[in-house]
Amino acid sequence: MIGNPFALSVLLCSIVGGILVLEKVSFFQKLFHYLPSAFWCYFVPMLLATFGVLPEQSMVYDFLTTYVLSACLVLLLLDINLPAIFRLGPTALTAMTVGAVGIAFGAVGSYAIFARWLAPETWKGVGALSASWIGGSANMLAVKEGLHAPDAVFAPMVIVDTVITYSWMGFLVALSPWQESWDRWVKADRSKLDDVVQRLDAMGALKSENGTYRKPSPLHGLWLIGLGMLAGLACLRIGARLPQTASLSASGWAFLLITVLGILLSLTPAAKLELYGASRWGYLCLYLLLAAMGSKARLQYIFQAPLLIVMAYVWVSIHAIILAVYGYFGRVPMFFLVTSSQANIGGTASTPIVAGVYQPRLASLGLLLAIAGNVVGTYAGMLIAQTCHWVHK
Repeated sequence: MIGNPFALSVLLCSIVGGILVLEKVSFFQKLFHYLPSAFWCYFVPMLLATFGVLPEQSMVYDFLTTYVLSACLVLLLLDINLPAIFRLGPTALTAMTVGAVGIAFGAVGSYAIFARWLAPETWKGVGALSASWIGGSANMLAVKEGLHAPDAVFAPMVIVDTVITYSWMGFLVALSPWQESWDRWVKADRSKLDDVVQRLDAMGALKSENGTYRKPSPLHGLWLIGLGMLAGLACLRIGARLPQTASLSASGWAFLLITVLGILLSLTPAAKLELYGASRWGYLCLYLLLAAMGSKARLQYIFQAPLLIVMAYVWVSIHAIILAVYGYFGRVPMFFLVTSSQANIGGTASTPIVAGVYQPRLASLGLLLAIAGNVVGTYAGMLIAQTCHWVHK
């Protein structure tokens, strides 16, 4: 097992770099068409972790998912067009709401099927996990304490949360090549989405024409990512001093502040940093984050709580079916469906990553949706728990 932080960092960077190089080799183009580089950046570390090459916990993972994520968000937000993003708000929030309803129906439906084989107080664990999948970990803990869920019920739910969250994220990333096929099949109304993406692309092109575009170099990447991480550190310090609630922890405040900071910087001359490849370096950070998250996943977790995991897959399948039906009849682009699904199940750390895989310039929208879920997660989890209790009776 590679426990040395420096060696682990080098290995993760090498995996990401190697995958990005192979993606450009003509021999592998067909493979990367069906399973994009983002998927391999997640899957390869997960496979190494499963065989014990990578540790389950490391300061490297914490560093990447805190400071590098901060840099990623800031760099991707620098090129944002705020009025254009606001135009996507109603469609995105509706998809998020439908996804949350799918989580609720999936929780009650799957529990009704499996309750006879589960411990009597499992409904409390289902409520806590629902809070996590609509909001986040802070919501999960709040519901756990509110319902006085015993550790014997709550601990297996943490395993289920880990298995489903990471496997579902990998599944959504793997679906990205079929984005255009889905949109054509359902005759999706992409007018607003395409308009926003075109506006952002046009803005980037205009900046390049008016400025002196510089070919991105490692030196540019070092100081851009470094500045982004410093901004993340400052936001974490401020977040730790703000009031902590069930829906907003110190890190939750930090991600919210980072988003606001990135948006504000996009309105200033700092937006010209795109001339140095800011969004490209932000996208590289995104791949490193995928590698870090894959390193924390383990295939063997599936065997630690088998019945609960089967129930959870039924649960998530119901959620996915409800979203897909809504997407088909509502002619909703796939981007909104997968982003809202990951905002529900994954949370603030992973949703910008999935959103960025589908639409690199709209990663920030994923973060805003995840934060919206944090606001209502605790209340939704309590309501679902009480409904499951009624089903149990």
